[in-house]
Amino acid sequence: MYCSQCGNEVPGDARYCPGCGARQDMGVVSAAETYSEQETDQKRKKQKAYRRGRRLGNFLVSAAALLVLFVADGEVPNAGDYTVRQMEAAYFVVQNQKETVICNEKGESYAIDIPQQILYSADHSQMAYVDQDQELYYMKDMVPVFVDDDVRTARLAFYGDILVYLRDLKNGKTELCSYKVNRQTTERVTTAGCTAYAVSPDGKTAAYVEPDGNGTLYLWKAGEQELKIAEEVKELLSVSENGTEVLYRKGGDRLFLHTEKGEQKVAGVSGTVTYVLNEAQTEILYTEDGNTWYYSTDQKEPVRLTGVKGTIVNSCPAGQTASQQGQGLILSRKTLKNMAFATYDNRNHSYKIYRLDREGENAESVLNYADQFQISQNGQSLLYLSGQKLYYMRNMRSGRQGNCISGSLNVNEFTADPGLLHVWAVTPEQELYYVQDEECISLSYDLVRMQESSLKYVGSAGGVLYREMDDLYIAKGEEKVLVKEGVDEVRILEHRYVVAEADGAFWYLRDLKDPVCILDSRYPQ
Repeated sequence: MYCSQCGNEVPGDARYCPGCGARQDMGVVSAAETYSEQETDQKRKKQKAYRRGRRLGNFLVSAAALLVLFVADGEVPNAGDYTVRQMEAAYFVVQNQKETVICNEKGESYAIDIPQQILYSADHSQMAYVDQDQELYYMKDMVPVFVDDDVRTARLAFYGDILVYLRDLKNGKTELCSYKVNRQTTERVTTAGCTAYAVSPDGKTAAYVEPDGNGTLYLWKAGEQELKIAEEVKELLSVSENGTEVLYRKGGDRLFLHTEKGEQKVAGVSGTVTYVLNEAQTEILYTEDGNTWYYSTDQKEPVRLTGVKGTIVNSCPAGQTASQQGQGLILSRKTLKNMAFATYDNRNHSYKIYRLDREGENAESVLNYADQFQISQNGQSLLYLSGQKLYYMRNMRSGRQGNCISGSLNVNEFTADPGLLHVWAVTPEQELYYVQDEECISLSYDLVRMQESSLKYVGSAGGVLYREMDDLYIAKGEEKVLVKEGVDEVRILEHRYVVAEADGAFWYLRDLKDPVCILDSRYPQ
């Protein structure tokens, strides 16, 4: 192998030329196919062309539709914890010391500079990133398209068709920019040094605060003049679809909502506000200073939900789409009314479950104590762990406590399918059981923890993935199937894609079949 820059010979396992220090192309190792020397040379030429002209995004790679993360050494920036639970296809991002390798579902890969920020649309169908050189790129069919440079931070619209980003100017000022992906056009507004901004889900409206001593809040739509709407703004919370509502805090810990009718005070607040919004952001359920409130734009003032204790937990039922905005969560629901939600009690270190009524005026208690819980996909049933016993509540509206389904078995953690029809439990001794009809069937006695838990439900396989000693298994009900031997580490991406570290390499297992080697040990971590 010879350096593409200076022509000196480079060892096959080196990523940088010993002569000039230039970065070398990263090869692809695939268990599915072996490339001929001619094919390999063609691929290297394409990668070289991409690096030379990356602003044109001329390195074409066949693409899947959605993107998720796998982290090796170091941390790839988090893109938010709340996404749809089922994926159709995926890219994997593997971080090394100098670059990030993006791999598609076939195990093909190429390298880009390590991103300092990764952005996704709400359903993960679109992706953008800001690299360490403060250059912003949008991924179009897996082709990086250059958008702008000197970018401090960026947001991708809920639907992935608009990028809104903050750009530093040489005169010390900043630009707030709106980039339309399909048209590749950019609208800009110059600010005096904006540091805080929020974007509507459709990406068409941005609100930003100028650090001018007054905390002046502006509303801006691309192609229009910015509009001053408030002063003394301390914190921006959210902007609704089309920018018709803006939620923010002002000095003195007051929560305000700006609508087309003007500014109106919602409530007094103190400390950190944790909140949940409906998809139109016309309703908000929030906790402040230990109190929980519900507010809708058709109300004159918020309603305090008496009896609700703890801080709202940003979670949603399995299978439901959600997107994070600030300290809040936007759920794919038309209304928050008649919805089950959870709070966390810091004193007892436990969860409480409530249900908001149809009018949004009261919240009835569903469950007073849980160490772990899972709400069913239809939002009606509840599975929870309390006092090392596992309980199932078939109908949260019935007002009845759940039935114990773990019998005499002590349980430390559990997982289930979205419908709560299949349940697996782990004992304090790291034993795995399948729980069905209040019967606990033993599956394993030697579990090894993976990431934050001992097991993880994989939707496409219809079972839980777990490690037993150094081997990887899938349990479909009470059936136990070996997936791969000699596994050192496992990462589960969403509920469909699995990457395992084994034999000094990273292996991609789509639907737990036909492992593809996506990164070889020849490349040092």
